[in-house]
Amino acid sequence: MIIKPLILSTFFIISSIGLTACGFQLRGYNSTLSQHIQPTQLIFGNSLADYAVKNSLKNQLNQLGIKHTEAKDPTTSQQPSITVSNIRTQSYQLRGILTEIRLVMSADVTYQVLKQGQLVDKTQNIQVQHSYQYDQATVSTDNPQAGQIEKWLYDSLAQRIADQFVALNLPQTSP
Repeated sequence: MIIKPLILSTFFIISSIGLTACGFQLRGYNSTLSQHIQPTQLIFGNSLADYAVKNSLKNQLNQLGIKHTEAKDPTTSQQPSITVSNIRTQSYQLRGILTEIRLVMSADVTYQVLKQGQLVDKTQNIQVQHSYQYDQATVSTDNPQAGQIEKWLYDSLAQRIADQFVALNLPQTSP
C-alpha cells in the first residue's frame, strides 16, 4: 500500500522537473516569462486598514521578487506605483437558526505602470469577500470569527492587488 503513494509522488516530482526543464512558456510569447518590473512605490493612507493591507502587500511583492518603496511625494515620481485608497468593509447578516455573515472588503486601487516608456494609469475597484456561519445559541460572544476573517480579507485583498499589478506589467505581444 505504501508503494502506490511513493510511485505517484515520484511521478509528480519527475514530471514537474521535466516541465520546468523543457522551457515551458505561455502560448504567444517568444521566450519564457521573466518579471522585469521596475521598483514600485506604494502609496497608502494612514488608517489601521491601510497599514494592514500595506504590510500584506509588501509581503506579496517580496514573494514575487518585486522591489518596492514607500512614496515620499507621489506627485513628482516618475516610477511605477500602486495607490490604494478608500478601504472599506461591509457586513451582511442573514439571521435564522444559524446566522450567515458575509464580509466584503473593497478598495480603490490605481496602478501606474510603464508601457513603452510612458507611465499609464489604470484605476480599479477590487473586492474580496468571505462568508461564514455560526449558531448564536452555542456561541457566547457575538460574531467571534470576524477578527480572523478580517485579517484573511486584508491578505486576500493584497494578493489580488499584487496579482493585478503583475498582470498589468506582462509584455503586450501578439502571437
